Amino acid sequence: MNAVMETVSTVCNRVRSKSKHGVSFQKLLVGLRREFKIADFDLKIKSTRDKTLGTEEFYVNAYYDAENDQHNETPIEVVVHHNFDNVLIWDSKQITEFLVQIFDATVHEFKHQRQSAKRKYQVFSDYIKKPYKDYLEEDDEIDAYAFSIAVELCRTLGKYRALRYMPKMSALSKLKFNGRYVSPCLAAYFGQFGNLTNPIIRRLSKKVYVRLQKIDTDSVFV
Repeated sequence: MNAVMETVSTVCNRVRSKSKHGVSFQKLLVGLRREFKIADFDLKIKSTRDKTLGTEEFYVNAYYDAENDQHNETPIEVVVHHNFDNVLIWDSKQITEFLVQIFDATVHEFKHQRQSAKRKYQVFSDYIKKPYKDYLEEDDEIDAYAFSIAVELCRTLGKYRALRYMPKMSALSKLKFNGRYVSPCLAAYFGQFGNLTNPIIRRLSKKVYVRLQKIDTDSVFV
């Protein structure tokens, strides 16, 4: 996964560099699509307006489709949910926050693609129809979110500081920096499953520790 992260990070850095003087959301999306195409990454990036959001709010969802992958169709779709003013010009901080979400969502789905390829694209569960807690219990999601948590911790704490926190996983799940969780994904798991007495949390913690040891921090987009 380090090679995938490196490429996605390069894409995000190129988009940020070309947008450093400010850019509209639509132009940012055009540039992002172009850079992923140049990098030969087969994914779709879409946007959808959600009028329940504030004019500066957004969130990113992404999906992997094993059947599409098996039939050589675009397997990953990234969707930006927003309610942006079309004439708003984004500054460098807003651009970086957006690209961080794109990076995290994209590499998470590439992790699913690798899982799927290893089992020859067999599908065992329909995540979309599952309740959120059941979805988080899936083996694939525990594995992929352990990777996502390692990425978040490397970005906010640094690899070796995060490793020192691992024996205090419950405290780590509540830790915030500038009002935000150092790992929103870890906080979500603890919010659903409680504490280290839960077998899901124990499995997740072991996988996070392994991912932290293996991750190349230079490939994490910040």
